[in-house]
Amino acid sequence: MHRRKWVIALTLASALICGAALVFYLLYWPKMLARNTALIAYVVEEGLEGYHEDHQSYPEGTAAQIIAALLGENTRKKSYLRPDFRQLLDASGDVVDSWKRPFRFDKEPDGSLKVRSAGPNGTFDDEDDLTSDKLEESG
Repeated sequence: MHRRKWVIALTLASALICGAALVFYLLYWPKMLARNTALIAYVVEEGLEGYHEDHQSYPEGTAAQIIAALLGENTRKKSYLRPDFRQLLDASGDVVDSWKRPFRFDKEPDGSLKVRSAGPNGTFDDEDDLTSDKLEESG
């Protein structure tokens, strides 16, 4: 009888832990992915601003070429991103978001570049796109 109580207690504890993990996964994990994506966009935009200060222009070309310029493939051979940033690149050199999809670089009216993720649904230019602005909104 004593052993049976322990089995029931362990089963209930396991169910509670499993339930808590499921709640975390369903409620918190998507927010964490979105925040991580906004943070990546922010870091790249900070690198773009540093590049602009030194070169009086923004890097041009494909997303992979822009990232390469920020990683030191520029006239000054200066990196505007930490070397470990390379971990966030896919095989073609594009920086990817939390869903492993490439970011897009949008030219703003002032000439700057805005880094944009297509968000969880993978479609650009709809309500779930993510930029560094989402980082500021989430506090």
